[in-house]
Amino acid sequence: MHIITLGNTTKEEIALLKKLIAWPGVYVHVRKPDLSEAQYAQYLTAFSIDERQSLVAHQYPTLSMDHGLPRLHLSATRRNSLSAQELRLYASSSTHSWGEFNELPSSFEMAFISPVFPSISKKGYGIEQQVSPSGRQNRISKAIALGGLNAARIAHMRQHDFDDFALCGALWEAADPLLEAKLCYQQWTNNHLTF
Repeated sequence: MHIITLGNTTKEEIALLKKLIAWPGVYVHVRKPDLSEAQYAQYLTAFSIDERQSLVAHQYPTLSMDHGLPRLHLSATRRNSLSAQELRLYASSSTHSWGEFNELPSSFEMAFISPVFPSISKKGYGIEQQVSPSGRQNRISKAIALGGLNAARIAHMRQHDFDDFALCGALWEAADPLLEAKLCYQQWTNNHLTF
């Protein structure tokens, strides 16, 4: 399970993320476009060195690596502007079709593929265009379903060609984000968490 942060940073967000990354196989994508480099560094230091192993940086690659983050995420728009050597630094990227996903360089460990359903956090996004449930040829990179996913839709995703899923709006707009995350995690893994 992958969690994508939102722009606002609160103590409650950090406390929730710390609980989630304690679960096996959970990654947090730190996407904070409004933070300065100094603020981003401060955000990262809220996590222990061990916790940072589950964080994926979406900006400030050098700073992120200096703070012990082992994975970097590259947006689709920046992917074509980097050299092959620079691309090797990135573990994940974003794609918006199986065709784009299938053409990823083999150096990418994983990639988001979206929108699978209309977005919860970006109102109106993904209503007209959604990724078809099939068409995958790339078996090197893990396909991470993104867009409109919640506990009610996770079981549906297991029937298709995805290796994992990501939450954003379903988590941050839920009345009880921890419960929503738990329900999604359990639907995907059949692992019943106690907390």
